[in-house]
Amino acid sequence: MKNRIRHGFSMIEVMVAATILVVIVMMLGMLFQQTSVAWRTGLMRSDGYMQLRAFIGALQRDASAMIDANQIPQSLLCNNQKQKFEADEIRFYTMTGTLRTKPNGSLEDFRALNFITYQIGGKRTQRRLKPDGTWSEEESSNVLSPPSIGANPDKPQVKATHFDIAYQQGTEYDIAGNVVPNASRYPLFLTVESDVTQKGRLYDVGAECSGPDKKFGTGPSDVAGKDDIRTWVQ
Repeated sequence: MKNRIRHGFSMIEVMVAATILVVIVMMLGMLFQQTSVAWRTGLMRSDGYMQLRAFIGALQRDASAMIDANQIPQSLLCNNQKQKFEADEIRFYTMTGTLRTKPNGSLEDFRALNFITYQIGGKRTQRRLKPDGTWSEEESSNVLSPPSIGANPDKPQVKATHFDIAYQQGTEYDIAGNVVPNASRYPLFLTVESDVTQKGRLYDVGAECSGPDKKFGTGPSDVAGKDDIRTWVQ
């Protein structure tokens, strides 16, 4: 009986195939790395914009109800504090609520006078004028960087740098006829300048191969066998 001759792959063919496979795996690893970095960058940018929108949204809601405190009697001001607009802090008064018509046709006032302050670091405080003529206790919150966000190293750091205030040209007078200084004038609009710094952990993505009877020289430590190919993400 004639013996059959079995043909196999030569060592050169195996090495060429292994080299091609390593190149393909490394290309896929690089593609995965770039995609992961782009994905994490997009998430961090989105988180940063969400924090900034929360700050600007709160300021916009309060500013939409702002009134000119220069036309309010001084006896109604909170500890005689006038409105003031500076680069690192702004404080102003708002009027919230509405007027309700009674059954007899007269109007009943359901409006409330509020004293609002914003610091450039994101701290917001509020006090309300109570019916007895006294002001409520101060309520404070951080609308820019809550503790749950600031404690995560992968979250972006949002820092408001300064307020930019624009005023109407001309001279303004208060209710007593006195000239109002620039910092206490009623603004036309407010602008918030801020910086968003993206921080996070970078991950090592790669691939390697051990040739015939060789061991891995770099990469994650494990028991490496011969003719082995692997990828990793650290």
